[in-house]
Amino acid sequence: MKKILFAISIVALLFTGCSDDDDNNDPVPVLDKELSGPVAGNVTLDASVTYSLIGTLSVKDGATLTIPAGTTIKAKKGFASYVIVEQGGKIMAKGTAAKPIIFTSAESNPKAGDWGGLILNGKAPISGGGTATCEMDASVVYGGDLSDDNSGVLEFVELLYTGAQNSETVEHNGLTLDAVGSGTTINNIYVLKSADDAIEFFGGSVNVQNLLAVSCDDDCFDVTQGWNGTLDNAYGIWESDYTSTEADPRGIEADGNFDGNYPDNAGQSNFTMKNITIKNASSFVMTDGIKIRRGATATISNALLIGGTASDLIDMTDSKGDGTTTSSISLTVDKAVYASHEIHTNGAYPNVAIESGNTGASTTAFAWTGYNFPSESTVELNGSIVNEMTLNALFTYNLTGTLSVKDGGVLNIPAGTVIKAKKGFASYVIVEQGGKIMAKGTASEPIIFTSEEASPKAGDWGGLILNGKAPISGGGTATCEMDASVVYGGDVSDDNSGVLEFVELLYTGAQNSETVEHNGLTLDAVGSGTTINNIYVYKSADDAIEFFGGSVNVQNLLAVSCDDDCFDVTQGWNGTLDNAYGIWESDYTSTEADPRGIEADGNFDGNYPGDAGQSDFTMKNITIKNASGFEMTDGIKVRRGATATITNALMIGGTTADIIDLTDGKGDGNTSSSISLTVTNVTKSGNDIKANDTYTNVVIEAGNTGADTSVLGWTGFTF
Repeated sequence: MKKILFAISIVALLFTGCSDDDDNNDPVPVLDKELSGPVAGNVTLDASVTYSLIGTLSVKDGATLTIPAGTTIKAKKGFASYVIVEQGGKIMAKGTAAKPIIFTSAESNPKAGDWGGLILNGKAPISGGGTATCEMDASVVYGGDLSDDNSGVLEFVELLYTGAQNSETVEHNGLTLDAVGSGTTINNIYVLKSADDAIEFFGGSVNVQNLLAVSCDDDCFDVTQGWNGTLDNAYGIWESDYTSTEADPRGIEADGNFDGNYPDNAGQSNFTMKNITIKNASSFVMTDGIKIRRGATATISNALLIGGTASDLIDMTDSKGDGTTTSSISLTVDKAVYASHEIHTNGAYPNVAIESGNTGASTTAFAWTGYNFPSESTVELNGSIVNEMTLNALFTYNLTGTLSVKDGGVLNIPAGTVIKAKKGFASYVIVEQGGKIMAKGTASEPIIFTSEEASPKAGDWGGLILNGKAPISGGGTATCEMDASVVYGGDVSDDNSGVLEFVELLYTGAQNSETVEHNGLTLDAVGSGTTINNIYVYKSADDAIEFFGGSVNVQNLLAVSCDDDCFDVTQGWNGTLDNAYGIWESDYTSTEADPRGIEADGNFDGNYPGDAGQSDFTMKNITIKNASGFEMTDGIKVRRGATATITNALMIGGTTADIIDLTDGKGDGNTSSSISLTVTNVTKSGNDIKANDTYTNVVIEAGNTGADTSVLGWTGFTF
């Protein structure tokens, strides 16, 4: 089997004896299809030949490897299959947009990590001065004092399925630049599915323009050991099917010195990146969008982070040294969220900002790659979540059945996510005991659950159900109305079922029978460790919200045109509802027998009057408004052993049988209840206060203002 070295030696002999005018610098054509070994002269490949890289191809000091446009090199699988340019060597890989140079895997089903990648070693400075040895070959050095050192040209080059691993700590990148100087030309590079970084700069001063990195397993753009060049117009994306195997994947990772072990070295990384896009279309959680640490100084402008979840959007901290405070970063964030910090710092960084207006990389520069930049699409959602699942706000999710978050499972829903439910009773989300939903919307980017119907209506789909371990009346457990295999209740009053913040539940309340129908939000024995605030329920075909026992508190709730009760309580709830506004709009028509503003039972269906732990709850800053022509059965109904403490309540408009009713055939409301209600423009056909006993603290009086609607402005509802 021929090797390049053998071909070079034979051809070199042919030049022996040439005239003195011949300087022996003519390119030597290589006819062998198999590449490996050292390149010791000037070697030119042939674009009409598809080459097999069967081992390490080393371009030695004084040698030049020329690769013409349109050449394809397919690498044998393995760590040893890579191309390395040593100090003093050159690679002249000049592809074109029409005829790129392609390095790829020889495997029929190629994967990330099939082969090594491309490594250039130059004589430009590194932090601390002197030289270092290449990670892949300790006999190869890099570093020096030639900042304008020239290792050749890379133009319109594709590096596909790189990143082969030798150990957990030794693995190739797509393109590794070791002390490469500014005399080197690198532009229009495409790295697809590297099993480590797409590109890593180990010192040097080289500039890179127009870099596309797709689904690389660690960082998109990695900097260390004193790099001081510029990366201009770079786009890093993790596609929707990407799953990280790395401990700390990042968009940008920048160290000032090697591994942070040389904080006092001169020449720490001081680099520029401009026109940068980092896009996470996957469900994995980035460690950081941008990480600047260990003495690095970053100047990053017109940067854009799109989609996905990061622990920190920007992190300037590290146990081996923070990024310098003179760093300057301008980052725009679109549909991306953070789990820990927006900007993580230990000090003042006056020029590090997340701000609007950045546009990131120009994708038109990457048209030559043929890469189809994904737009937002639809993903199907149903089944069981038993571990941790993170959705991505880039996508619209189709809820095509029941989505169950099981014991130990966590469903993370980032701000701005939209979930559209297929019509039917079985389309709902249920969190079981021990499961968690982390739905953290924001005022500007709420999380929206809605119907997929073109003309949505109340009752199109189920709703959201949380099942906790907090106490219920009578103690023990009960089974969920929607799924008898799911239990709720216990003795953990501070149980935590997760977070619901800035969440919209639209067109819920699908019905299975006349007595079995969903609410907008159902809270079964949910504990006080659960965070629920800023909830918007629109056109539920049953209650907007119903508490089945538990101790959870809810703040800032808007319920619009829900078909039964606005706020329903039963089975021993003892939490607080603060700042809630329930309204039936002018076009609303009820299909229920007894719609109410507030309905509160002490125990389940009034069948357990002797149970301990009857409902004893608080509601404050409450508005109930009836702008419709239907007649409410009651404005407020407290019955069946319930104790209510309702303050600053306001009832506006419409007709009701009784304004407040404390009576019931299965037991009246507790006489220690306290209710203060102001009534404006309400017509009653029955009683102001209907009672069988004396309720000294239940009054209709002037002065209450009800809910503060200003904090509900995020919903877009016009009051």
